[in-house]
Amino acid sequence: MFQILVVDDDKNTRRLLKAVLETEHYSVYTAANGEEAFDVMDKEYIDLVILDIMMPKMDGYEFTKILRENHNNLPILMVSAKQLPEDKHKGFSLGIDDYMTKPIDEEEMLWRIKALLRRAQIANEHTMTIGNVVLDYDSFTVTKKRRDARTSAKGVFAAL
Repeated sequence: MFQILVVDDDKNTRRLLKAVLETEHYSVYTAANGEEAFDVMDKEYIDLVILDIMMPKMDGYEFTKILRENHNNLPILMVSAKQLPEDKHKGFSLGIDDYMTKPIDEEEMLWRIKALLRRAQIANEHTMTIGNVVLDYDSFTVTKKRRDARTSAKGVFAAL
C-alpha cells in the first residue's frame, strides 16, 4: 500500500483529500505545514507528497527546496490556489513533479497520483533486463532462462 502525505494548512482540505485517497486504498498522513511534514517523514516512510504552497511556518516552496537540496527525489504533486505561470514555474524550478490548481478535480488528481507513483516505482527498481537475463542489484542475483545464481556485485557482470 502506498503512503501519501497531504500537506495543507486548511483543515477541511486535508480531510477531503484524506477521504478521497483512502477510498482508493492509500494510507494517508497529514500535516499543516512543511515543518510538520518533515516531522511525519522522520517517523513514516512516504511514497508521495501532495503539497500546498501558502502555509505558515514553512511554505511549499521552502519544503520542496529543502527536500531537493538533500537529494530526496520523493514525488511531489503541488496543489495550490495560485494559478499564475510564475507560481508554477517557481514550483517546477525547485523540483516539484506536477502541479494542479484549486479547486481540484478529484478524479484527475487520482490519475496524476497513479502516474507519479508508477514513474517513481520504475525509477526505484534495481533490476536490469537484457534479453532473457535479469540482473537484480539488491539481491545480487542473475536470472537466466529461469535459473538463479547468487553472486557478488562483481560476479553479476562476470556471469554474463
